[in-house]
Amino acid sequence: MTALGRDPRDVRRIVLTHFHEDHVGGAGEFAALGGAEVLVHRLDAPVVRGEVPGPPPVIEDWEQPLYEQAAKLLPEGDFVRPAQVTELAGGEVLDWGGGAHVVHVPGHTHGSIALHLPEHGVLFTGDTVAASPVDGTVMPGVLNLEHAKVLAACRRLAELDPDVACFGHGDPVTRRAAEVLRTLT
Repeated sequence: MTALGRDPRDVRRIVLTHFHEDHVGGAGEFAALGGAEVLVHRLDAPVVRGEVPGPPPVIEDWEQPLYEQAAKLLPEGDFVRPAQVTELAGGEVLDWGGGAHVVHVPGHTHGSIALHLPEHGVLFTGDTVAASPVDGTVMPGVLNLEHAKVLAACRRLAELDPDVACFGHGDPVTRRAAEVLRTLT
C-alpha cells in the first residue's frame, strides 16, 4: 500500500472469499494495520474467528504434492485473525465498484463467495477457480470440500457473463472470461 502512495488506513473493507489460512491470516494482519472491516460468508465466519476448526479439504491424489508444498509456505502456529468479522449471506450488493454483488458459491468451502461487478464486467472468483502457475490454464480450484459443488459454482459464475475474471491464485483472464469459465464444466 505504501509503495502505491496509500496508507493501510485507506482500506475500509476486506472481503474474504473463504476461510483458508492463506487468506484469513493476511486479512487479519492487514485489518490490524488500519482497522479495516472484514467481511466473510456466515458459514465460514466461525472458522475465521477461530471458534471451530475448518473442515479439511478432500485431497485428490494429484493434489497431494500441491497441498504439501502449500503447507510448507504457511507460518507455523496460529495466524492473526481479524478482530471483528461482518457476516454475509450471499445476495448482498456492496457499495463499491458500481455495486459488488456477493455470490455464494459453495464447494471450495461451505461459505465460499465470489464478487461480481456487473457494471465493469469483472468477477473475483476467490479459489473456486484458479489459473495454473505453470502454464496459466484456467481450472476449477483445488483442495475443495466438494468437487461436484465447485463444478456447479463454475457454471453459475460463467452465467454471470464476465469479461474479466480474477482468481485467488493465478493470473486473471482479461477478456471473454465467461467463455473460459464455460469450458470448466
